[in-house]
Amino acid sequence: MTLALAIGANAVVFGILNGLVLRPLNVPRADSLYGIQHGNEHSIYQSYPNYLDLRDRNRSFDGLAACKFGLAGIDTGDNPSRSWLFEVSGNYFDVLGIQPYLGRFFPRLR
Repeated sequence: MTLALAIGANAVVFGILNGLVLRPLNVPRADSLYGIQHGNEHSIYQSYPNYLDLRDRNRSFDGLAACKFGLAGIDTGDNPSRSWLFEVSGNYFDVLGIQPYLGRFFPRLR
């Protein structure tokens, strides 16, 4: 019984490690992706105008996109709950080279 539990736990840990760390991202040219993080002692996030300035003055990368993780409160009436939130810039999927099967990800603002 102990051996079976140990093998099962090992398989679960390896499955998670393989999915998150060992296997590369499933995007075109995953080896050419870089993360840029800038901030100060109060916040690691940049403002949107700073991102726009960096994106417009970019001479080193093919494209620049922004993303931010966070928590959001969702209230559907009876039971409010918290959910993970992933905010991205409008060109996020274009920079990654990902296209939807049908339609488009974000509406184009003019």
